[in-house]
Amino acid sequence: MPTPLPRRLALGYGVAEVGASLSYNAINFFLLFFLVEVARLRPELAGAVLLLGRVFDAVTDPLMGVWSDRVRARRGTRTPFIARGALPFGLTFALLWALPALEHQGALLALAAAALLLHTLVYTFVQVPYLAMTPELAPDYESRTVLSGYRVVFATFASLVAAAAPPLLAAQFNAWRGLPEGAAFGWRAMGLLFGALMSLAYAATALAVREPARPGGRAAVPAARREGALRSLAAAHGYLPVLALFATLTLGLGTLSSILPFFLASRLQLPPAVQTGLLGLLFVVAALSVPLWTRLSSRLGKRGALSVGLALLAVSLPALVLMSPAGALSAALLLGTVVVGVGVGAVLLFPWAMLPDVLEFDALARGAARERRDGLLYAGFTFAQKLAFALAAALNGFMLGALGYRAGESVQPPSALAGVSWTVGGTAAFVFLLALPLVWRYPISRRAHEAARERLAARDAEV
Repeated sequence: MPTPLPRRLALGYGVAEVGASLSYNAINFFLLFFLVEVARLRPELAGAVLLLGRVFDAVTDPLMGVWSDRVRARRGTRTPFIARGALPFGLTFALLWALPALEHQGALLALAAAALLLHTLVYTFVQVPYLAMTPELAPDYESRTVLSGYRVVFATFASLVAAAAPPLLAAQFNAWRGLPEGAAFGWRAMGLLFGALMSLAYAATALAVREPARPGGRAAVPAARREGALRSLAAAHGYLPVLALFATLTLGLGTLSSILPFFLASRLQLPPAVQTGLLGLLFVVAALSVPLWTRLSSRLGKRGALSVGLALLAVSLPALVLMSPAGALSAALLLGTVVVGVGVGAVLLFPWAMLPDVLEFDALARGAARERRDGLLYAGFTFAQKLAFALAAALNGFMLGALGYRAGESVQPPSALAGVSWTVGGTAAFVFLLALPLVWRYPISRRAHEAARERLAARDAEV
């Protein structure tokens, strides 16, 4: 039978996702926009910042996973990292939005890349151990979907704030100082405010969550001591299919999120308040759709429910572009935003609910239930997440530069506007469509997972 999940535990665990999602989505949605429109870095160089910074940082994720698997502390193996990284996480986020005004593009490129690298290194330090707690706090198939649901609800509402608030906050801070709406001061103040919220969120989880003892009371012994960390991941049953699926979904989300501010501002020519409202609506709907997807998963399974969500996105994104006139908030635009939000809810929920199911099969294949490497497996996920997002944002930056996008101008050339529209309605939709066959390569069903847990329990009883 499924293990009941205490609500206090689920809430205490989920709140840290506020910090992660504020960072991840503010960067996803607005860092490319900020670097181009505020810092005045050329679009192709801004794309290179996102690519270089995050690709370099991504290689630290497996190392962080191994480290958190090995650590044995009085308060657990994961929470010490979260507690120690909470304050630096917020401070390094604030630095991202505090770039000095520089005329030299090379110097600005180097500073922006260094700031992003520093922040994402701290992101790895706190987020890999945090995610690796999921299978330890929720031991069975159903409770992991529930725990992931709590995390996704926190993540989605934080994403709502991150997707909607930064430009409005920046404009308001600038207005209080009597500065132009797009001045750099407002973005610096926004970075400080968000950074404080991020640090508080991680600190709250570090205080609220008590990790359960591992079987036998011993710390995990990762296989990565004896074999290459990345090569060893391929041996985990079901891991490569879910990793490929997650990378593809993140590529789609990264493509969509980093181009949406340009689509709303330049292609649809909507005022800032309307842009904020639409982005907010998208993430409110995504959050509210999580219980729907959880219930649908109990009927169709995780693969079936996620397939429905991907089909919604593949249809609704082209419709959103084709049916949305410039300069007007139409009923078609509102309806399209709602449908896209429902699909995004599925994409945010299911990969993180699928990954924990792989862990029991990995423990079985390794021959000892105690020798787990959950941190390493989660690190592979964050590696794929950073790499896919960096690639998506970089490609968008290169596209804008190649098609003649002009920073700071309200009227853009037709080639740039066409590129923005095709990215939303064509490229992003196509990537989500490509993910459909990957969904059905995921080999773990509810029945197979329950059988794996029973075999692990029997093995533990024999030790």
